[in-house]
Amino acid sequence: MYGLDGGAEEGFTEVKQVFASLAEADQDHDMQVAVYHCGRLVVDLWAGPEMRQDSLLNVASVGKAAAYVCAALLVQQGDLELDRTVARYWPEFAAAGKQDVTVRQLLSHQAGLVGVDGGFNLDELHDDQAAAVRLASQRPFWRPGTAHGYHGFTIGPLIGELVRRITGSTLRDFHAAMVREPRSIDMFVGLPAEYEPRVLTLQPPVPSEQAGSDPVPAPAPDSLAGLAFSVPVADRLGLVNARRFRAAGPVSMGVLASAHGIARMYASCLDAVDGLPALLAAETREEFAQIHSVGHDLTLACPSRYGLGFQLPGDAQPYLSARTFGHDGGGGSWGFADPSTRLAFGYVRRRMTNPGGLGPDAHLLARAARSCAAGQLAF
Repeated sequence: MYGLDGGAEEGFTEVKQVFASLAEADQDHDMQVAVYHCGRLVVDLWAGPEMRQDSLLNVASVGKAAAYVCAALLVQQGDLELDRTVARYWPEFAAAGKQDVTVRQLLSHQAGLVGVDGGFNLDELHDDQAAAVRLASQRPFWRPGTAHGYHGFTIGPLIGELVRRITGSTLRDFHAAMVREPRSIDMFVGLPAEYEPRVLTLQPPVPSEQAGSDPVPAPAPDSLAGLAFSVPVADRLGLVNARRFRAAGPVSMGVLASAHGIARMYASCLDAVDGLPALLAAETREEFAQIHSVGHDLTLACPSRYGLGFQLPGDAQPYLSARTFGHDGGGGSWGFADPSTRLAFGYVRRRMTNPGGLGPDAHLLARAARSCAAGQLAF
């Protein structure tokens, strides 16, 4: 049926029904959805002409969660203290008036480092360590701690450099050793060549999705959004679809994953999975999911709310509990955990949304998953 494959356990058939209706309505659309509940995989579905169960796609900002989980592990281990200054771990960061910026402010998008003067060059977009060198000497664009703005690209290099200074390992290697490999999580910060056969490159929106849509104007180059989302190439899709970008794996926008990998990572933050204890203690998880920044976002010029790194639900997700934490991606993919219902959700789509961000499909699936999970706990 419509290229649909996989299954859903009893109690989660509503998710399969929603997914099937989406597949029927758009039979050329490749997508995956996976759901864990109480540490068990209960939904694993995929559809589309080229999608497979183990297909890997660029998940854009969904992949930032890999960095946030690594930071949480360092906090949990006592190696990273939230209210210490960043410069304590990374002395060069103290330049240009940043000597008092705390780790907590940095993780909660309050550091004022949404970009660098003149923008990043192409090599720096591929190399988080090179980007971190630029950020260390950059003056903040607002007084740190007084406001917040989404650090769209820079949060990855910033966290990555903290990880490197503390552990001596790159974020890529730390994530692989502590999260991906021991937990069998299909989420790659830098894709090894042997996994290339599993890759599906992203596709642009189809003309029917673009028709009737007002074009989204590019932000002014000297605006905070212009600084935060500046890319020195005209073909952004070509950039992220290139093997060079996949291999480099800049964590803010270069992570590849499957829906199963996303859901499994979030499930591992909540519960024991396949006999392994939860990655994060409840205290750590609650700290990272607590509201740290809320209100007007200086970068996005709209309301937003963040924990430590993670996005927290707002008005667009009234069906999620206030304890939910996760991250969406510019192409329409999404991952989150809802501790209130012990739900972990992952959704990956190949075709980019227009104008970007979550589409109705993601909300329909997430709403169904949350409803099913809550219903199971009611028994």
